[in-house]
Amino acid sequence: MKRLIPCLLVVACVSISMGAFDHTISSSYEYGVFELDNSESLLVTGAGANHIDAKGSSYTEVQNTAPLQLNVGGIYTLDLSGTSSLSYYGGETSALHLYEDATAVLSGGSINSISSHQRPLSGDYPPSYWDKHIEIICKTYDYNTSTKLLTGTWTDDLAFSIQLVDQSEYYSAISNIEFTIIPEPATMLLVGLGGLLIRCKK
Repeated sequence: MKRLIPCLLVVACVSISMGAFDHTISSSYEYGVFELDNSESLLVTGAGANHIDAKGSSYTEVQNTAPLQLNVGGIYTLDLSGTSSLSYYGGETSALHLYEDATAVLSGGSINSISSHQRPLSGDYPPSYWDKHIEIICKTYDYNTSTKLLTGTWTDDLAFSIQLVDQSEYYSAISNIEFTIIPEPATMLLVGLGGLLIRCKK
């Protein structure tokens, strides 16, 4: 999954600099199902949608939305399937569902629940199905095995609380998440000083 971050960042930077997104959601709420097929791309910077259905090799980037309210703001349902990918930086979403070989990198905002229809318990599937498909970039996290509630803080120090929803024929949602921990600047400084002291003693 780590190899996915540079790729998504490059795609995002190139797309933004070239203004190459096929679709944008910024000021008008999208009712019904907003579908992305093949290699289409979508940028969300405001407002929201009832249902975004990203298929094929599409790319979705969510930078921000209006506050979550059905038919008013935020994204109520966000589905990813095929080999589609998502970069989620901010905004509010009620439910995120991942299918097949779709991937998501989450680094901010509010997502009420995540369900993963991936990593099947049995069957003959390509090796990529067994990779972790979700990456969460944060400072801290904690997972309650009883309630299946994932909590923590993003790198901007805002808190998150995500209900993970397991599917009966698949491994648990938490097993499909890779965490990338970004330490506090003070911690990084101490680690750097520690390394310097070790070199000085030699």
